[in-house]
Amino acid sequence: MDLENRQISIWGDSILKGVVLDETDGRYHVLRNSCVNQFAELTGTEISNHASFGMTTGKAFERIKRAFARELPDKDDIVVLEYGGNDCDFNWAEVAADPERKHLPKTPIDQFGTLFQSIIDLFKSVRIMPVIMALPPLDPGKYFAWLSRGLNVENLRAWLGDVNRIYRWQEAYNDIVGQLANDNGLRLINVRKDFLVSDNYGSLICADGIHPNESGHASILHSVLSYVRGV
Repeated sequence: MDLENRQISIWGDSILKGVVLDETDGRYHVLRNSCVNQFAELTGTEISNHASFGMTTGKAFERIKRAFARELPDKDDIVVLEYGGNDCDFNWAEVAADPERKHLPKTPIDQFGTLFQSIIDLFKSVRIMPVIMALPPLDPGKYFAWLSRGLNVENLRAWLGDVNRIYRWQEAYNDIVGQLANDNGLRLINVRKDFLVSDNYGSLICADGIHPNESGHASILHSVLSYVRGV
């Protein structure tokens, strides 16, 4: 991929924002050596990072529309989209309080593809074919330990059936991401594969089971650089 004189715009959630969990104090902060910052430094490209903590496809669609109303992106821009990790998440406190009731994720799976397609269509309307990034896998054991803090663990386990259901649920959203890339003729950066074929992908993920740690960001950087060199 030719990056010379091209602006890269990133639209995603906390992963591409570079948010990591500091395991010494249990707080989130933005990683200085995030995959995005490292890529910019190594390639000398200018990157506008619009990724934001907690972003879902519904919120992103409205945010991108507002950005287009202010100024349309240049057709030569490279746009990277990364969504799904927050969309597939549940209100775990509500689940723990009433495991017998039906609970929906932040973005129901049948709406996720439609909303993501609407985001893709916004960019296609200005002749930009965005690049899609797959979801890094979550670590179900770590994630369950994190989300269940202070909640009724038995109720959560009863609702889930088994902890690995968390992983399978996220995998279903990632499948939609891949299908959207295929249906729209878009390129997919498959960072998920590189996580999963590593010797211990859990070591690439923070204690919350969701956010890639510094080693995880190094893995994402490797995936992106391999993608760029192969295009």
